[in-house]
Amino acid sequence: MFQKLFSALQNKPLYTTDGYTIAGKKPVNEDSYLIEVKKDACLLLVADGVGGHGHGDWASQICVQHFQEAFNRIENLNDPKTFLHEHALKVAQKVLQKHTEDPAYKNCGTTLTGFLIQEKHYYVINIGDSRTYAWHPSKGLRRLTKDHSIVQQMIDAGTLTESEAANHPYRTTMTSAIGQAMDTIKIDITGPYTLTESEMLLSFSDGVHDFLTDTQISQIISSNAKPLAQTLVEQALAAGSTDNITACWLKQ
Repeated sequence: MFQKLFSALQNKPLYTTDGYTIAGKKPVNEDSYLIEVKKDACLLLVADGVGGHGHGDWASQICVQHFQEAFNRIENLNDPKTFLHEHALKVAQKVLQKHTEDPAYKNCGTTLTGFLIQEKHYYVINIGDSRTYAWHPSKGLRRLTKDHSIVQQMIDAGTLTESEAANHPYRTTMTSAIGQAMDTIKIDITGPYTLTESEMLLSFSDGVHDFLTDTQISQIISSNAKPLAQTLVEQALAAGSTDNITACWLKQ
């Protein structure tokens, strides 16, 4: 009996995760997400393809597929920041190569945001205007990434407020994305951070955070809605989201 109990505890997943995505009001879902769990590590990513008929769906899919394969190949993640950075560059090179090979793919690209978690520590990657957050019952919701966008630059310069940014005509214009020239892409990688007890990590495409405020997102999480990822997506759609919508989360 003891041996069976010990074996069950040994095989218990280290993380609880969930993800959900829909096309929303668009004909094609250009969002992709990845939740890949190993014994003591997890890779959670959201990629929001851009380019419309330029195959943004392909760009987001090839992004998460590349990271999934690289994550499963590597045995020892001795340098998580280098892993994230190197493979973001490799994906960017793959997308640019596709631009060269096939003119139909010339304008495609993708955002990339998410987490690499090792036991109780995590690292954050961000390229573009998808977002990652952390939520804690006593601390609420806090954003961990800063958008690579024209409106974020204006906010940083003090010429635009957060509330004004929500309706600004350039709110979807990014300053960095996979698919841009290699000398212009900006890759933000931060960490390590400590994953505390009861803390939840979340990643969204802009179909969520452009239509739900941080307060609304926090209220949905606090309500213990299940399934949470699906609820966040459906609430964003109900709030008027016109984009593809993706939400993922993780906790220990």
